[in-house]
Amino acid sequence: MIAKPCSITLRMKKLQVLERRILPNHPVRQDVSTELSNRMAGYKGEKSLDFHLSMLSESKYYIFHGLRLKYRKYFFQLDNFLLCPSFGLNLEVKNMAGKLHFEKKFNQMVQTKKDSSARKTNPVLQAKLQAIKLKKWLKEHNCPDIPIYYFFVNSNSKTRIVSESGNENVTQHICNSELLLDKIFQIEDTNKADLLTVKDVRKIKRLLLSNHTSENPDILQIFNLTQKDIRTGVQCPNCNFIPMKYSRGNWFCSSCKEKSKTAHIQAVYDYFLLIKPSITNSEFRLFLHIDSIHIAQKLLGSMNLHFTGSFKNRVYHAPPFMEE
Repeated sequence: MIAKPCSITLRMKKLQVLERRILPNHPVRQDVSTELSNRMAGYKGEKSLDFHLSMLSESKYYIFHGLRLKYRKYFFQLDNFLLCPSFGLNLEVKNMAGKLHFEKKFNQMVQTKKDSSARKTNPVLQAKLQAIKLKKWLKEHNCPDIPIYYFFVNSNSKTRIVSESGNENVTQHICNSELLLDKIFQIEDTNKADLLTVKDVRKIKRLLLSNHTSENPDILQIFNLTQKDIRTGVQCPNCNFIPMKYSRGNWFCSSCKEKSKTAHIQAVYDYFLLIKPSITNSEFRLFLHIDSIHIAQKLLGSMNLHFTGSFKNRVYHAPPFMEE
């Protein structure tokens, strides 16, 4: 059973908006696009596992995607975690292309694509460290002790994975998507006894979900940007031109002639993601290029946003789904 589905993270949503709104020739634009591309590739890799994991017994397994938990002062994240009555399994999922070479001497991984090679963080060590942290986290929350296994799973079917002789302590924790089920069944064969009751499993499930904390970064600060680096205005839903102009109840695009009554909604959501999770009438007018206080009030009111304060001091707040 999928206890926590795979979804696009809040950081990725912010990157998507930033890529659309950062000034076209800004020097960090490529950095934004690169990070977004890498994270989307990872997301697609995780999603691709759903087919294989769907073969597991729904009555036996709970599947958690993208858990982010706090252990002492720091957070750690699990791409995919599988929980059953006899063990837990942490899956560090990547969607890496080219050739992945695991070197024994320095316990590192080198990725080769075309004619270039680069050292990458060893995903097996990542998976191991996350499994260790999770085991300690469960102990701190007074959960029964169970073995926590770990794998690095590469979801790109065209990737070649190679390792040096004598590196079995690493390679035994590596597999591609097609081999994952066999690996899980091997673990089942050596862990036939149930260490957790149904009540225990449900307790751990509730603990994991209630303690999950979404990452909510200040994306402008991460890239050392300010609001001056962001294009304001309503963006055309058809051609992405900025800004559309408002007249007689409609937004008009001077580039492609698109007309929309609701294009302002995405602009407000963009503001919530990039600037802050609340907006006033004056901030709305400044960001959306609206002169009239009354038109701004009407458009904000049409969005049915939760608000606080009286008419003159009213503050409209981002809906809950914008913060997940």
